[in-house]
Amino acid sequence: MRYRIATIGMLLAMALMMNTVLMTAAPMMAMAQTAPETGKEIFEQMCAGCHGTYGNGQEGTKSGFVPRIGTLANKEYMDSVPDDYLNMIIKKGGAYMGKIAAMPAWEHKFNDEQVVSLVAHIRTFTATAAKK
Repeated sequence: MRYRIATIGMLLAMALMMNTVLMTAAPMMAMAQTAPETGKEIFEQMCAGCHGTYGNGQEGTKSGFVPRIGTLANKEYMDSVPDDYLNMIIKKGGAYMGKIAAMPAWEHKFNDEQVVSLVAHIRTFTATAAKK
């Protein structure tokens, strides 16, 4: 009798685990289908929570985000920054570049084309031309 109860318990546990796996997999599959592709989409999904919708650290930021980050909408600053520098910050993260450590490294998430597209989108905040 104990053997049957143990077997039934194991079967119920396995069924519960499978249900959990299936419930978790569905949203993950949906996320994969809506993965950001353009620089604007990437920024809106992955960057705006900290940098703000328009790169100014305001609208669209996560409430209570501390410390405040520098704005990407400062034309004078963005004019002085080459694309290679922005690419490196995006790929390696803030701490690597002596900036805020909360900025994650995205080199394993985004390919080179996506990073270039993201930098181009960031440049739209100040209408600064690409800096080589």
